[in-house]
Amino acid sequence: MAASHFDLPLSRREAISSSSAFLPGILSNPGQVQAREVSVSRGTLRDVVDDATYAALVYEPKRKEQTPLPLLVVLHEAGRNDETVWSLADPLGEHAGLAPSLLFTGRAPTALADKFAMVAPYSAGKRSFYEEPRSKILQFIEWVCSEAGQRAGCPYVDPNSVYLFGFSDGATLAVELATTRRFRACTIAAYGFSGTLPKLALDRLKGIPFWVFHSADDVIFPVVYSDRLVTSLRTANTENTEIIRYTRYDKDQEGFEGSVRGHSTGITATKLPDVYEFLLTSNRA
Repeated sequence: MAASHFDLPLSRREAISSSSAFLPGILSNPGQVQAREVSVSRGTLRDVVDDATYAALVYEPKRKEQTPLPLLVVLHEAGRNDETVWSLADPLGEHAGLAPSLLFTGRAPTALADKFAMVAPYSAGKRSFYEEPRSKILQFIEWVCSEAGQRAGCPYVDPNSVYLFGFSDGATLAVELATTRRFRACTIAAYGFSGTLPKLALDRLKGIPFWVFHSADDVIFPVVYSDRLVTSLRTANTENTEIIRYTRYDKDQEGFEGSVRGHSTGITATKLPDVYEFLLTSNRA
């Protein structure tokens, strides 16, 4: 099962703040942001709240046509989660390096910033979404796609073009959510389930494109977890194995060391333009 790592001796905040990749071009700390909406380089970030489920940050690109956008749902990793929802955009925060912080600082790939609406719910008061009912996050996603969500500030999205990006605990949850067949394709990084998925789950995942990322030196979730998942997914898709991609790094790509070494593939994957093109061009069977 997934293990939380929010109180490891070397926090992700410390690892990120010591990484040169995050030093140049950092904007003001979004934890200080009081406004509900902030204009960023290629669009708008705003906070929204569904009282029945979660607060979240949403992103909407600048555009002329008011056609529905594909929606990327970003599920963050475990953390303390004791700040405001704007901590998701903090370039030195515990969830730094994922889509909200790259969009906030103007460093997101254009394939993300121009082509997707993004929503990142915040598991306030919980170590991660893995502690929450699966029905709650699904209810939240339906709210985002609804007229009620739009009235609250969510972008106008295509409810049939919803994609998942999950990191660590968020990756483990993303696989479970994908068994509902609600999502067109998934990108997951540092998957944390130690077991083997049952046949029923694999039957429900058949035909859903996945791009899996993991690093062989991950000291939190061993890479064998993703090895096992990818083998199972490819076995379930024997007639269409190319829909299952696997990027398995030999070592940490972000310079993380110590008790978080290797556990940065969510950051690495978020920066890759090909990830977003993969999602948009994937056709679920």
